[in-house]
Amino acid sequence: GFVNYVEAGDADRAIGALNGLKLQTKTIKVSYARPSSASIRDANLYVSGLPKAMGQKEMEQLFSQYGRIITSRILVDQVTG
Repeated sequence: GFVNYVEAGDADRAIGALNGLKLQTKTIKVSYARPSSASIRDANLYVSGLPKAMGQKEMEQLFSQYGRIITSRILVDQVTG
């Protein structure tokens, strides 16, 4: 998944707090995503290892406690779900 914050400092705090967090049986990895533009450099996070049952709303609730989110999305394999 991806989470894009308004402020770069919020992304940094989310990485510090959530990288390596155990959710259900999974350990998530949270790191900076490759920036698609200079305006979101250091504010765009890549999140891997999310539990399959986690939905968009739950991911936003988890990450919103670290700052205002511009956009977020969970990538889903269209064949396997």
